[in-house]
Amino acid sequence: MTKIIKKYFQLVWLILLTITMNGQLTSVTAQDAVSGLDYAPGLYYQFYDYSGEGNEFVPYKSYFDYAPDEAGIYQISVDNTGTTVSYVYQIREDGIYELAYFPESYEQNDFRYSEDATDGIEALFLPASLEVGTTFSRGYKADQDYVVTDILAEFELEDITYYNVVVIESTFETGEVQRYYYAPKIGEIYSEYVIDESMSFTTTINILRGPTYQ
Repeated sequence: MTKIIKKYFQLVWLILLTITMNGQLTSVTAQDAVSGLDYAPGLYYQFYDYSGEGNEFVPYKSYFDYAPDEAGIYQISVDNTGTTVSYVYQIREDGIYELAYFPESYEQNDFRYSEDATDGIEALFLPASLEVGTTFSRGYKADQDYVVTDILAEFELEDITYYNVVVIESTFETGEVQRYYYAPKIGEIYSEYVIDESMSFTTTINILRGPTYQ
């Protein structure tokens, strides 16, 4: 009888231990700081498809054109309402930079070593270190200020849960707010352009196809 009671308590202890461990495994805590290099635009999949609401120009598709070379320079193309623009980016130790962009680039030519991409004129896309409160400027004239407003432990979108999602936003002089949500090893998953309380435009990741293993 004593052996039976002992085995019973051992079984109860194992069950409680399993529940506790499962709780620890499923618990997700937001990181205080993340690497911006894990949130590069259009780098991790061959094809991104975004749906949009509120404006005909917000949906778009992104294509992975050329993989990063030894200097971390790569190229993607974005198709928006029939117009294709190619972007050349570089991954560096201190952040991700846009080196050039090429409108009406329907042939997906390799622009990574073109004159425009090597002239030293560049724009910061994301700094290497991101934490809540981090501020930085985008644009070739560094004239648009952004701030990291949150790093979400979990963010559910279209029945998919993303982890350690970085939220950045910029407020324009006219009052509109541009807000982006980035997931690690994916890039942008959601954005919203808020004009006022009654009007906003949103873009949502719809399809990811062909991981590039970057």
